[in-house]
Amino acid sequence: MKKYKDYLVLTIFTMGSQALLYFLIKVFISDYNILKSIINVPLVKPFIYIYNSWYPFIVLCTFLVYKYDKKVFKYMITTMLLTAFFAHITFIIYPSEIIRPAIEVKSITDWLVNFTYMADTPAINCLPSMHCAYCFIMIYYILKSNNKYKYLLVLYSFIIVISTLFTKQHIIEDAALALIYTIIAIIIVKLNKERIIRFFKKIKL
Repeated sequence: MKKYKDYLVLTIFTMGSQALLYFLIKVFISDYNILKSIINVPLVKPFIYIYNSWYPFIVLCTFLVYKYDKKVFKYMITTMLLTAFFAHITFIIYPSEIIRPAIEVKSITDWLVNFTYMADTPAINCLPSMHCAYCFIMIYYILKSNNKYKYLLVLYSFIIVISTLFTKQHIIEDAALALIYTIIAIIIVKLNKERIIRFFKKIKL
């Protein structure tokens, strides 16, 4: 366990702080802007299995990047924190909500879709999509790693992004803004690589 201390500390802090900020904003904001997309993507229920694999997938990807290149892992974590910061500022300035379809439960897949909706009701703070943002970040940093499974992981990342749309958890605009914020965060990190490494050394991580 000591061998992976840096990984555990940084991953738990990154994912935990993002979740905490999300729920704090949810508590203090009650007036939301209803989002409507210019493109109506249909509900394709089987995508819910892919959508719900997001958390373990992000944990797996961050671990693989850490295993192959600890320096790249620190850049990735910084990018995740920056993107989350941009996203949560947007959640405060422009609180958003999407209206999802009612689900008649006739199968296990229907039940899982309905359960996912109930666990995330109302569907708020959607613009940008953090599911999509973290997948875009994984794509960029996985491609920079020496992981032999990187192309498979990149493909799965894209499928998760698509799943956010076909499960009606997000709209295309949510994914587009997530991509924009991710690109901005990556550029900032690229311009400050030495400072980032010095900072992590200072906090002994």
